[in-house]
Order: sequence, then structure tokens, then C-alpha cells
Amino acid sequence: MRQKNYWWHTGNVYHYITIKMIWALVALLLTQLFFYLLNTQHFQVDGFGEAMGIVWGNIRFGLATLTLVLLPWLLLNLLPFRFRWNKLYRCISDILYLIPMLTVLVVNQVDVAYFQFTYRRMSSEMFAYMGVGGQMGSLIPRFLVDFWPTTVSGLCIILFFCLLSHKTAFPPKKDFDRRHTNDIIGMVVGLLVAFVLVRGGFQRHWIGLNDSAKYCQMQNTPMVFNSPYNIIRTFGQPDLNVEELTFMGDDEARQLFDPLFVPLANEANNTQPTSYGYFTAGGGMTSYVGQDSLSYPRRKNVVIFVLEGFAQEYLNFYNDSLKECYAPFLDSLSHHSILFQGYSNGKKSIESIPAIMASMPTLTDKPFTMSSFGGNDLYGLPKILKNYGYNTSFFHGSYNGVMGFDAFCYKVGFDAYYGQNEFPDQSKVDDCWGIYDEPYLQFTARQLSRCPEPFFSGIFTISSHHPYSIPEEHIGVFKQGEHPILETIGYVDHALRKFFEAASQEAWYENTIFLFMGDHPGPAISKEFNTPAGMYRIPMMVFDPQHPEGLRSDRVMQQADVMPTLIDYLGIDETCIAFGSSVFQRPDGFQVAYGSGYYQLINQSGVSLMEMSHGKSREVDSDGGIALLKAILQQYAQRMQSNSLTPKATQKANAQSQSAQEQQ
Repeated sequence: MRQKNYWWHTGNVYHYITIKMIWALVALLLTQLFFYLLNTQHFQVDGFGEAMGIVWGNIRFGLATLTLVLLPWLLLNLLPFRFRWNKLYRCISDILYLIPMLTVLVVNQVDVAYFQFTYRRMSSEMFAYMGVGGQMGSLIPRFLVDFWPTTVSGLCIILFFCLLSHKTAFPPKKDFDRRHTNDIIGMVVGLLVAFVLVRGGFQRHWIGLNDSAKYCQMQNTPMVFNSPYNIIRTFGQPDLNVEELTFMGDDEARQLFDPLFVPLANEANNTQPTSYGYFTAGGGMTSYVGQDSLSYPRRKNVVIFVLEGFAQEYLNFYNDSLKECYAPFLDSLSHHSILFQGYSNGKKSIESIPAIMASMPTLTDKPFTMSSFGGNDLYGLPKILKNYGYNTSFFHGSYNGVMGFDAFCYKVGFDAYYGQNEFPDQSKVDDCWGIYDEPYLQFTARQLSRCPEPFFSGIFTISSHHPYSIPEEHIGVFKQGEHPILETIGYVDHALRKFFEAASQEAWYENTIFLFMGDHPGPAISKEFNTPAGMYRIPMMVFDPQHPEGLRSDRVMQQADVMPTLIDYLGIDETCIAFGSSVFQRPDGFQVAYGSGYYQLINQSGVSLMEMSHGKSREVDSDGGIALLKAILQQYAQRMQSNSLTPKATQKANAQSQSAQEQQ
């Protein structure tokens, strides 16, 4: 009777283990297949050869992942003892097989949907991110519904796997005594095979994330390895390997790019500045006439709008092919503003604020604030401006503590942080993230009017974040498009219009410069924005009410350029560490970012890509971009490791280095 209930009968333990490993691999590969099918627009596979390489890479990484998570189950079944047939023992064995496998399948299937937001496979930082990344209890049901193809396909794969596993019989005990010696040898051989599978083969090095680039183009590597492997391999790993990222002499690296930023206001800097219409170096220095009729120097107020999920793709003034106008207010404002070719330095909100406020891009698997370098000293833009009499504040309508923004803002020098807790009317809270943008921006405008001038403020919107919730009275008011985010873009644009209607009545308005940028692009809709360059394209707009002349520049401006650019614009003489460049000092801008196991640099010539594996690099160069990328990475790694992210720390490190050289 027992035999009739099974579909697959096994003659010995090794046959049983092999069959069960096959079912596990098939289930994992099915989740990988759905990962591709539901994200196919993000990849471009170049022919049959690359497709077969991706398949083989999946098998290799899949076996390494499964063998690693199923090691306890393998050991239990390889032990050459009679008690392997005990019912309780078999129950424990089944638990050690099913629970790790279900975890692997669920994690990999979740990333089918999550990848659409980050364009990177999940890593170990997700466990820290879950604690600060949102109201997960209310978000999970929305994810399950909104991404129902992922949910349905995942449930089908799990049921299919459980059925196959349940219908595979453990071999009978009758031949055990006769084959006991063979079982001892089998255990040794089995463990050796497991060791080879975990390390990914017989090659010299253990298989690593960067080995995925052997099988396909670098931008296609997320299809090769799986999310559980990425999470396991990034646990306890150093965030940066300084030795691996040392490519050249320090002097040569500094000639290509020096993170020690010297502003144009410094007497030692004789660089001829570049101008963009009224937006010029020192243009933020104005004057006012006091009661004594004398003229006094005065610096402009600065307000930075960080717009959640805003991509160039959604905006007419960047995307000529867009048929509908989803942000009419910003579109009208763009005609009176300076537009740069904006690029984010990452694909997550948590990566944007350090880049904007401290010129600190994330060039590791983990966001800067969650990495091992998150405690490093920083000399950010708010702290610099405070030294010059600025009142500084940051506004974010989400709950206090989200993504650690409040702690980071105080770290870089903001005087005040206004979150959901500081908003007086909690009835304006949305489903998941915090206060709807329209009432919150009205609150922000009132708070700014209470700030002494000059002031510097960052304002981070939230309503265009998934699950794309807008107030009930606005549903159906704004244009809808191919993706739900487009309706919320219209709502945020409406909230900005209302903010400017209120702000324009205030005395401080005329003496304020406004910068608009996305924190990262939202989900891409067209192929043009699914490229390594397109997936980072954000608006980067400068508006000054006193100078309504419009200008469009082809200059690449990344988020990390904001801090050095504003220091030059405001005429401030403050040396600092910046991994971006001032638009007034470097007319040929660039963007640097970390993708899925590879680094990239974008300039006006194109995209350069590089991945590192065991000290060797694979490169796609565009007009010398690789050399610049290497110079940036080398100094980034060195400064992170030595905590030399402030001018004083740099001077101390240089003095120690010089002293060591003299002693030698």
C-alpha cells in the first residue's frame, strides 16, 4: 500500500538524494524563468550563445545555492546508520529539506517583483532595510495583489515542488546491512561532491557573484545568479575590497579625479568657471539694503525637492516621445529653468539622500548608511552651510525613522527634521507611507516662512511611491497611463503647484533658488529607459524666480554633483570631500553607480561597465570612462576604509603618509 502512494521509487539513499536535488533545482530554475519572463523588458539577450550561457550559469549557481542551504539535510541522509529509517528521524529530515527550500523559492520569487524597483538582486542588507523601509505589515498584502502574476506563479511553483517532493519515496531498509560498508564510502563521496557543488566546481576560486559576467553581458547578470545566493554570499562579506580596487598610483588617480573638492571661491583655485545663463559660480551671493540705506551681502535660500520615483521618462520636457503631459506644472516651470541631464547614483531612496546631501554615492551592495562605513565621519552640505549662517531643515512626510533618514540628516548637520510626527493632522495619512504630499507641502511652506534667512531645506515627497496612493477626492482627476505611477506623478505635480502658489506670496520666495530632482527613476515603461543608462535618468532642474530665463544643457549631472555645485554657486570657500563635481568646474560631467555585481560610469560619450572577479576585471570602455571609474573607485575604497571623508581626516592621513615615507 505504501509503495502505491509514491510516484518515484528509489533503490538507495544516493538515488533518493539525487532525485530530491533535481526537484529542488527544477523548482529554483522555474522561479528564475519567471524572473526573466516578468522582467524581460529589462534585459537584452544577444543570441542563442548568450542564452545558453545564462542557462548554464543558472544551473551552476543554483546547485551551489541548493547544496549550501540543504547541507544539514544531506548530512542526515548520508549518515551510514540504521536510525535513518526511524519515523521521527524521517520527519526531521523532511523539515530540513522543505523549510530551506520554501524559503529559497519565496525569496527568489519575491525578487521577481522587487527587482522592478531596484534593478539589483536582493542582498543581505534587505534584513536591515526591512526594519526601516516601510510599514511592511500593510505593504505585503498590496504587493501580493498588485503583483499577482508573481504571486500566482510562485504559489504554483511551490505546490508543484511540494507535490514532487512528497511523492518521492525513501528507499527500503532491507538492503542496508548488506551495503553498510558501501554507505560509509558513499557518505565520504557524497560530502566531497557537496563540497565541489557549493564552491561551484573545480576552479581555483570559490564561485562568486562577479563570476556571473562570464556567461553574459554585465547588464544581464541578474538573470544568472539567484537572490538567495546573493543574500548568503553577502553576509559577513566586507563591503569593499581595497586591494582589489587598487588600480594605479595615488597621484595618477588624483590626476583623473580628486575627491578633495576645492571651491572656486578659494584663492588657490584659478579655474575658469563655466556658466549656465544666470546660474553662475558665485551667483548665489546677493545683497540687500538695510534700514541704514547701506548694502549688505546676502546669500540665497536654497530648497531642494527630492521627488519620489520621478523619471525623465514620465516628463514631457525630457521625453519628447511622451504623448500625454502627466506633470503640467513642472512642464511649465521647465521653460523658466535650467535643465541638466540628470542621473541618480542608485536605485533606492535610501541611496539618494547621502549622494545629494553629502556627495556620497553608494558603490557597494549595501546602502552607505547600512554599510560598515555608515558610522564614518561626514562633512555634508547642511553642516557646511550652517558654518555660513544658514538655518537648515529637512522635510519628509513619512513616519519618523523610515530608512534612517532622520538620524542621517542630523549626522550631516540639519538643524531640524520634520516627519509624520511633526505634522498636526494625522487624518491625512495615506495607506502605507505617511502624509499625502498636498497637505504636507502646505505644512512645509508654512514652516519655511518661520525659518530665519538664509535657509537651506530638503523636501522629500512620498506619494508617487508604490502602492501609488492618492487622496480619495483626487482619484480619477489626473491623467492615467501605462503604469499606476503616472497618476500619482500628476498628483505630486498638483501638490507642487499648490506649494508654489503659497510660497510665492512669502517674502523669502524671490530670494530662493529651487532644485528639483528624482530620488531614483520609477518603473521603466519603454525600452529606451531599460538600458544601463536609461534606468538612472532623473530630472535635474534649477529654478530661480528672479531669473525666469530657460536653458537646456547636455551636461551630465548626477546627484553627487549637487553639493559641490551649490558650494560654488553660493560663493562659499569650504574645502570638502565630494565624489561628484561642480558643474561650474567640470563641463564634462559623469555619473557613477553600482549595479548587480558591476560598476558603471556614464558620461556624454556613453556607458562604461566593469566587474571585478578575483583581482581581474571585465570591462566595457567608452571614451576613457574605465580609467576615470577606476580612479574614483580606488579613492572611494581607500577613504571609506580609512574614514577620511572630511578635510581634517584627509590632512591627518596625508601627514601620516608623508611621515612614513620620510622614515623609510
